Amino acid sequence: MKLHLLMRLITTFALLGAGAALMPAQLSAQGIDFGQIDKFESLGTGSLHVGSPPKTIVDDDDRHTVILTIWDADAETKVYWKSLDGNSRTTTIPGKGVQTFQTAGELKLEAVGDPHHQVEYGYMLLRLKNP
Repeated sequence: MKLHLLMRLITTFALLGAGAALMPAQLSAQGIDFGQIDKFESLGTGSLHVGSPPKTIVDDDDRHTVILTIWDADAETKVYWKSLDGNSRTTTIPGKGVQTFQTAGELKLEAVGDPHHQVEYGYMLLRLKNP
């Protein structure tokens, strides 16, 4: 079990690194206060297909930091999330890149664009300490 988790962590960091190497010249991200991180929660990868319903990454009302890497995309990625101040927000990622979100328990991803297009992504989910 521990070996499997270690392999997943190594894979995710490699994917994050690959995504960082492919980042566009312009990018935006929220700052991360590493002192606020309580624990590592999960990581994963997936595909978003244009026309499919949004995929839920976070839906638990806890505070999180999500590091999202889009490493292959022929569509835009819409990110629906709730900021730490409780406001619902939508962010559009036009192609490949890495972006960080601090959420108040809600984050969903959706591919938007021409039919039969998709987005490949990876993410790391970190739980934040209670304020």
